[in-house]
Amino acid sequence: MKSIGEFISTVRAKESSRSPEERKKAYVLFFLMIVLLAAAVFSMKNFIKLSAEEPKLSSRAVPKNGRSSQDVENAAKELNMKLSAFRKLREDTPQLAELAEAAGRSSVSVVTPPPKIAQETRVPEFVPELKIKALVVLGDKKVCTLDIDGEEPGQIFEQGMTFGGGKGRIVSIDTKGVNWKWANKNYRADL
Repeated sequence: MKSIGEFISTVRAKESSRSPEERKKAYVLFFLMIVLLAAAVFSMKNFIKLSAEEPKLSSRAVPKNGRSSQDVENAAKELNMKLSAFRKLREDTPQLAELAEAAGRSSVSVVTPPPKIAQETRVPEFVPELKIKALVVLGDKKVCTLDIDGEEPGQIFEQGMTFGGGKGRIVSIDTKGVNWKWANKNYRADL
């Protein structure tokens, strides 16, 4: 076997034959290996230290805030009950809205503001969405079935009929669609 002195002289001889770039890469690699080794040793020490410790809290210990464990349990149960009630309300709300809509009622209740606020605030007029469900043209008789926002779905309309509390009116019905008027503006709904 070679002695340590011979090993070091061999390494130096090989190192002198390397280029500066190769030496730089070797030093960086050596430094990274030392850092990783130190991190591994540090982690193992901490792991051994933490695994050796036993839990210091007993089941009847009083927390620092002065509340007993029974009070903490009751508070946790109350919080769980509130959370489950909130989840139930959140899950049931869409079903209630669907039931109200199926019954032909608005899922949002109508709120009437006090007269003074009602005079100061004015809700803008939005054009309702109109969908043609059926269209029949037989000679002079022209009839269509429409779904209109804010109206009962599937109503049958003839030319000249109104909707939306009199704000909208069916102007004409032809084989390709329906012309209608809302707030003095003309609109067309095609098949």
